[in-house]
This record gives sequence, C-alpha cells and structure tokens, in this order.
Amino acid sequence: MQGDFFLTQGVFLGMRWLFETVTGQSIVLTIIISTLIIKAITVIGDIKSRKSSMKMTAIQPQMDKLRKKYENDPQRLQRESNKLMKENNVSMFGGCLPMLFTMPLFFVFIAAFRQWGNEMMVHLIVTLENDPDAGVELFKNFHFLWVNNMWQPDNGFQPVISSAQTLFNGTELHRLFYFAEHPEALQLFKDLGFFVEDATSKYGVSIAPLTEDLIAKYNAIVQPCVDLYAGYNNGWFLFPILCCGTTFLSTWLMQRGQPQAASTASSNKMMTWLMPAMTFFFCLSTNAAFALYWTVSNVISMLTTFFINKGFAKQAAAIEVDKK
Repeated sequence: MQGDFFLTQGVFLGMRWLFETVTGQSIVLTIIISTLIIKAITVIGDIKSRKSSMKMTAIQPQMDKLRKKYENDPQRLQRESNKLMKENNVSMFGGCLPMLFTMPLFFVFIAAFRQWGNEMMVHLIVTLENDPDAGVELFKNFHFLWVNNMWQPDNGFQPVISSAQTLFNGTELHRLFYFAEHPEALQLFKDLGFFVEDATSKYGVSIAPLTEDLIAKYNAIVQPCVDLYAGYNNGWFLFPILCCGTTFLSTWLMQRGQPQAASTASSNKMMTWLMPAMTFFFCLSTNAAFALYWTVSNVISMLTTFFINKGFAKQAAAIEVDKK
C-alpha cells in the first residue's frame, strides 16, 4: 500500500511538472507526453513477454510429448514440464504479464488524476475568490471538446463543477501539496471557514464540518463558473465509452498476437471482458482527464502491439522454416 502511495505521488508530481513547465499548462499535451513516457518504459517488458511466448511456442511439441507420456501421472508431468521450461528459459505466465501490470497502473493513475483534479479545483477557488474574472478565464481552460470541465466526469448527469459535498466530504483536501507550496491559499481556506485548526493533526488543519452557511459560501464563489455553462451538464458519456472500447481492443489485440498457455487462457479471457467493463464504470465517476489519458494510452498500446506482433510474426515464421 505504501509503495502504491509513493508511486501515485510520483506520477502526480511528474504530470504536474510537465503541465506547469513544459506544455504551457495544456492538459491534453501533458497527458499525451505522460502516456508516451509510460509506454516507452513498459514496452520493454512487453517485448520480453513476447519473447517468452515465442519460446513457449517453440517447445510446444516437446510439451505435447510430455503430456502423452505422463498423462496418468500429473505430478511427474508438472515436474518435467517445469524442468523443460526452466532449461529453455520460458515462463508460463510471460504472456499475461502486460495485462497483470495494467491493473495496478489503472488504479495508480485514477488516484493521481483525482489528486490533480482536487488541486486544480482548489486553485480555481483561490483564483475566483481573489479575482472572479481571472477565475472564469482559468475555468475556461478546463474545457475540452464536448466536456465542459475535464476535472469532472464525462457524464451527462454530472454538473460542470463539483458540489461542496463532493469536494469536501470524504477527501483529504487539506493534505494537498498545493497548500504546502501556497500557504496563503491555506490561510484563505481557513479564513473562509472551510478548514479549521486541529492540534491533533500533523498537518495543522482539518476540513470543517459542512454547514448550510459554508455550502452557500462555496456556491457563491463558484457561481460565475456555473453561469458560464448554465443549463448544461458536464458531458455525453463518450469518454467512458471510448475507454471501454479501446480497452477491449487493446487487450484483445495483445492476446491475439501471442500464444496462450492452457493454464492461463481462461484468466486471460476473463481479463478481456473484465477490464473494459471496469474501465467504463470507473470513468463514469472519475474525472474526464483520466478518461482521456486511458483512451490515449489504449490507442498507443494498440499501435505498439500491432508493430510488435508484426515483428514477432516474422521471427516465428523464420523459426518454422528452420524446423523444416
């Protein structure tokens, strides 16, 4: 759990650095660059996995002989199969490693984008309180294509800006790096009544219990942004659909291009359907910035998988020629 926390913080800080210093505060460009960096790192493991799958294909005739020879002795079959794979440097789970890596990466990026979205919302509140016109201009930068606010879900039932209950309840908003770096913002939240002094907290403040007065104060601060898209909700459900579809295609293409061990075929098939469904439902409640990241990530995965499959298909064909 602690490792996941530090990985999440690292991903968040890396994206924020790109956002602030490299891309001119472009959410879309930051997401594309971040995705390319992640894919450049993970493609090495993907290639190793494909090599393992190719080796598994090469020893498949020997594996079939072992199954016939020890069909009545499962334990001996297991030992001999393990011995054969060890001698040929083959891993039974090599083909599914990319998918096993996808799951934790999915949750790490959800947490990182949630943290980034909370920080951007805090930045918006501070800007609106100090200069409403500047706050509205900042909020306009959150718009992308059909989504009015990239830090809200692309969901036709979601408002264009977080309610006070959504933003403050169940979050550790006061622990954001933003407040450590901008003590004047922390003081503003305390002056507004959103935070209270808390001697028991190592952060010094905690979120104040939401009252009708605080909710009304929050609504008054963000009202100019609400008025900007009066009568509109935040999206049309398109990013969740795109995430679901591209996740399915990416997983299917990855499995299609490599042999499947009988022992892992059923779990891989389950992943083909589980990940797209999970992605769709998470994106209904996770900000659209993450949904955009995951869609771009899937598209890049499909492109890299296509070229990797093409390269390894030639190598597999060459192996078959050598056998003859």
